[in-house]
Amino acid sequence: MPRLPMPNFLHRYSRELWLHFFGRVVTASGFSFSFPFFTLYCARHMGIAPGKIGLGLTLSGFAGAGARYLGGELADRLGRKFVMLLALAGRAFTSAGLAWGIYAHLGFEALAACFIASNFFGQLFEPSSQAYVADITSGKHRIEAFGFVRTGINAGWALGMVLSALITDSYVLAFGVTACVFTVSFVLFAVTLTEPKRAPVDHSIPRGGFSALFANKSFLLLCSASVLISIVWAQLVPGTSIYAARHAHLSDSAIRYLFPVNGLLVVLLQILATRWIGRIGLVRALVLGCCFYGVGYGCYVFCGAWWQFAACIAVVTFGEVLVAPSGASLTTEIAPASERGRYLGVYMFASTIGLSLGPALSGRLLERFPETPSATWFVIAAIAFTSAFAHSALAWGLGVGKRPPRDVVEVAKEAAVGPAIR
Repeated sequence: MPRLPMPNFLHRYSRELWLHFFGRVVTASGFSFSFPFFTLYCARHMGIAPGKIGLGLTLSGFAGAGARYLGGELADRLGRKFVMLLALAGRAFTSAGLAWGIYAHLGFEALAACFIASNFFGQLFEPSSQAYVADITSGKHRIEAFGFVRTGINAGWALGMVLSALITDSYVLAFGVTACVFTVSFVLFAVTLTEPKRAPVDHSIPRGGFSALFANKSFLLLCSASVLISIVWAQLVPGTSIYAARHAHLSDSAIRYLFPVNGLLVVLLQILATRWIGRIGLVRALVLGCCFYGVGYGCYVFCGAWWQFAACIAVVTFGEVLVAPSGASLTTEIAPASERGRYLGVYMFASTIGLSLGPALSGRLLERFPETPSATWFVIAAIAFTSAFAHSALAWGLGVGKRPPRDVVEVAKEAAVGPAIR
């Protein structure tokens, strides 16, 4: 009997990309099993003020910002796989520390310090992961590959949250499970992934300084716009959790089921969105995505019931599936092939600055104007629309990203270091 042909989507991606995809599903499910609820634990069970929680998350974000830049540098120097394994080991250790700290009823400062350390290792992982995807893909396939991996991340994100809500209300057990999952992930990445072939170093570009980066106006504008939209992006978990708990009075269980809406929609929409991005171009996708963010969070002002928050998160997710892969893909197009890790590290550093400022901003506004939700969410929406304008300037003023990525990437790479490697 003849063998049935395998579905086309199985052949569409390489073995290396599939392995990385499944690895990100596992790590994301382990993360979302506990970490998104740390803010809720501090606010509701420890009675910590929103401003203090926001300050802790801001410090965590700044630590992560440094880790993202460091991760990009180390990825270029020591290899993608080595840095990913180092980060996973740190994640496992600090997750176990949080489980023990909650069990021992340690104070907020001690728990926040462990949370900050864990975020440092988590952000150290990301530039290597992104650079790995860029190394094993090229041209029109790269934007789709970024979207494909994000689908795996969000599938894990949704799966971990749903399992956490179904299995346990114990924060100790939740972080203990996360530590075990990161340990298993370390083993899986160590056994299955191989270091990808990278482009040769272009010695005409000095590695020692930032002169080439600072001279690249397109990249600097992209990073500036990324800071703004990342402030908005950061509201999904901490801002939503605090507002829904303290101002809309949703229960812990109701809030736990809000965030899988985001993850499940990304799983359903990301691949379709990345193919659409391939037709409209990267900058247009970034502008439209920022507008979705602004509308979604601006409508929080009118939310009081679970379904209303879920509807707003759905609109925000439409923005996410456009912004996330487009920003990373545009960065790899601007960067010389031999310095993708560095450029991605700097781009992610800028993004993490925004992610750091976001919780502090919303926490302070919610604390300062507790009876006026518009003072918080209209400000967040305005930042999103400002980011849309900044992204649009990439095309209007600098001519970047006007064409779909399948056309741009070959021209950009040949001008920089020659044809991109697959």
